[in-house]
Amino acid sequence: MKKSLGIVGSGPTAIYILKNLAENIAIVSKELKTIYVFEKEDNAGVGMPYSEKYTEMCNMSNISSEEIPMLSQSLATWLQRQSVEHLKTLSLTPYEISETAIYPRLVLGHYFKSEYEHYQEILRNAGITMKECCNSEVVDIVKKGDIPKFELKILNKKSVECNSVIIASGHEWINDDHPEIGYFASPWPINKILPKKGDYDNYTVGVLGASLSAFDVVSSLSRRHGHFTINDSEIEYIPDKHTEEFKIVLHDLNGWLPHLQYEQKEPLREVYRHITKKTLLDLVDENGFLNLNTYFDCVCKPTLRKALYTDELLEIVALLKNEDFGILEFVKKMSEMHEYSDPFKGMQSELKEAQKAANLEEPVYWKEVIDDLMYTLNFHAELLSAEDHYIFNTEVMPFLLNVIAAMPLESAKIMLALHRKGKLELKKGAVKILSANSNDKKETVIAVASEKISYKKFITCSGQKSISLDNFPFQSLVTSGTISPAKSKVANIKKMYALIGDKSQDNLIKNEKNWYLRLKGIGVSTNFQIIDVQENPVPYVYDLSFTHTSGLRPYSFGLQACELASSLAVGHLINEFKADVE
Repeated sequence: MKKSLGIVGSGPTAIYILKNLAENIAIVSKELKTIYVFEKEDNAGVGMPYSEKYTEMCNMSNISSEEIPMLSQSLATWLQRQSVEHLKTLSLTPYEISETAIYPRLVLGHYFKSEYEHYQEILRNAGITMKECCNSEVVDIVKKGDIPKFELKILNKKSVECNSVIIASGHEWINDDHPEIGYFASPWPINKILPKKGDYDNYTVGVLGASLSAFDVVSSLSRRHGHFTINDSEIEYIPDKHTEEFKIVLHDLNGWLPHLQYEQKEPLREVYRHITKKTLLDLVDENGFLNLNTYFDCVCKPTLRKALYTDELLEIVALLKNEDFGILEFVKKMSEMHEYSDPFKGMQSELKEAQKAANLEEPVYWKEVIDDLMYTLNFHAELLSAEDHYIFNTEVMPFLLNVIAAMPLESAKIMLALHRKGKLELKKGAVKILSANSNDKKETVIAVASEKISYKKFITCSGQKSISLDNFPFQSLVTSGTISPAKSKVANIKKMYALIGDKSQDNLIKNEKNWYLRLKGIGVSTNFQIIDVQENPVPYVYDLSFTHTSGLRPYSFGLQACELASSLAVGHLINEFKADVE
């Protein structure tokens, strides 16, 4: 008997799911009768960051066409096939199209919509009924006994039953805005933080974070208070009248600005580019752990030495030959090389180097290699001990997100133009929000060290946070024990105590035999099947949402991770189909 599949969400992850299903159409068409795609907004096949509701044309993506995992055609090829009239609506001309260019997010939204419709058509032509359910927010998922059947409860609509489910939802903002005091828990949709037409924020605006999403805020707000022009080949910001007091202050713990896009030899990440799966698994010790230092010594060091030698960073090559120069020493050394007493002068210096490298087509090999190696580790992170998970998340991830995650060069030019005009500053230090609810001053008050600062408008752009079981969106899966919290086995409890200190010991849990560290999000298998409280994979239900799975997959950012996760889940789902037939 043919089955039904429910896909929760219709953004890029869902599109890659449809692609993988279409590429296995021979067996999929035999096993699936109906595919439901549930989208809470009124437009499916776009994704929140790329939709007109949430973003605007000045908000740039941070990924080029050649970096987007292949669909039926590349973004650049799709653009080349569009009419001149359509390109005009996207603020583009045919002469601007290339595989290496960076485009506005809205452009990617149009591309994804076209590809979504393309794969829907392939599946329909194979005899599968495609049911697109817009304005259909899935608010709960109920497992119906031991048979593979799930009830998807839809807000203000009838429930739908499916034999299999893939959760492919995107961003989830669980904290509330308080616009009455100018506090916004996220910048999305971008229009909510912008003044009305004809009005100005003629005061200092605070932003928590200096990430790529923070730049979206900077880009949109600055254009509501002035415009950019080219003066002697340099971008200049021209403020509007009555905006003398308008300024944006970014708050970052380390006082870091994003580092800049770098030239790459291989723009797409690969899990097994530098090591085979067998060789990696051979590094697992007798207790079942892949030690972080072992991975760095045996896999990362040899590859990094070659890359750094090519980059002519011979001092680091020599350090990597030392046995006591481990991953934390590497992170510290490379971070120091990218720290600046004046972050904006550092960005200006990096911009010159990046432009030179781009013109000469000179890749920065070491960045590309470490990105690949950490991508590999991410998709085997279940092998790490709790101690190494803690070290990776607290020490390695901030380095990767700052030094490796890259801002487009044109975006850096905008930031520098604003800084030169006195409209953009960066403040270092940990931020504590003292008031994010109604008060007499109608302002948000924060503390940075011993200093208290009040803002009439304060926007949190510190990134998407992982959810806990308490705010997991499908609570019936929680109460029935169908999902469990993500956790990692402790190798040495004394070392674990020493790492986390007294404040975090509530995250340690113990069963009859072992200690575990509770991680963020939910437990999933290597193929993204959800894990129940008995530590068993649940057949026919997968969760690919980064906000749900980042505890066990902490470096799963971007479209490339969407594509790989989709491939793993669909591949395993097809194997389940085959097993049922046999």
